Amino acid sequence: MTEKSEINIGDSFIKPEDPRTVWVVEQFVDLPGLPRHAELKAKGYRNRKVLVAVSALMDRIFYRRVENHR
Repeated sequence: MTEKSEINIGDSFIKPEDPRTVWVVEQFVDLPGLPRHAELKAKGYRNRKVLVAVSALMDRIFYRRVENHR
C-alpha cells in the first residue's frame, strides 16, 4: 500500500492500539510557535475529539491511515 504524503480534511486514521475507533480530520489548527495540528473527531461519537500534530499523524507508530471510512 502506498502511503499518501499529505493529509486532507476528511482523511481517516486509526491508532494501532485501538483499531476499532476511526478518527477523521475535521480541520487544521495553526498555533503561533507550534507545528501544524489537526483536529480529529472519532467517527460515531458526538463529542470525542483530539488535537494532534500533523507530524504525529504521519508517524505510523502513532496513527495509521485507513481508506473507505469517509
